[in-house]
Amino acid sequence: MTLLNTLLTLTNFRSPFLRTLVPSIGLAYAIQAEDGRDSRFDSIRTSPPKFLGAFFAQATWVSLCLLPVLALNSVPATTLSALPFLTLTDVIGVLLYIGGIGFEATADKQKSQWMEEKKNKKHNEDFLTRGLWGKSRHPNYFGESTLWTGIATVAAGVLVTNVGQAGMGFSGSLGARLGALAMAGISPAFVTFLLFKVSGIPLSEEKYDKRYGDRKDYQEWKKNTPMFFPKF
Repeated sequence: MTLLNTLLTLTNFRSPFLRTLVPSIGLAYAIQAEDGRDSRFDSIRTSPPKFLGAFFAQATWVSLCLLPVLALNSVPATTLSALPFLTLTDVIGVLLYIGGIGFEATADKQKSQWMEEKKNKKHNEDFLTRGLWGKSRHPNYFGESTLWTGIATVAAGVLVTNVGQAGMGFSGSLGARLGALAMAGISPAFVTFLLFKVSGIPLSEEKYDKRYGDRKDYQEWKKNTPMFFPKF
């Protein structure tokens, strides 16, 4: 059994229930870190057209994020068994995933703890600059992008091989392999695009710029702290 088959079996990620549950847990934890609410939806939930648009946008997001896994699930297990147990892309992908989810979870935990301390009057800071938030202005988003890149790396390492091509019914030509690579890469590319251009970084930066943009300490933190890629 290949490492990929082992992971799919252990996580039961072939189950549609878990495909929905895993991203939902991350979202729920993030909302909890924001004091039990997601302010991005304040103006959406009161407008049915906007709410419907957000619903279908999230459905598209989930589908594109899961595309590498769905593509792998289309390859029969008996076909995957012809692959080596461990490949270089397996190692790189798993390390990226573990590092990414660990980075995101740590950043969310630090923010949650910071907000709890603020609620308990242990500090009077208006924005978080400690821990990973002193290395990147959006460490949680960096972690999220990285973990999806890890999943895509594992998937791409299989889908472009002769085994993966045959399992999906592809011809194995250069175009077919590039298509398989695109099926894997669209997940982190789409997530990162959303974070940079739509619902992640722009909304957060705009909110904090409006609140603290005229403060010197905020300007210093923003100047000295990378927006996305952490600086150690």
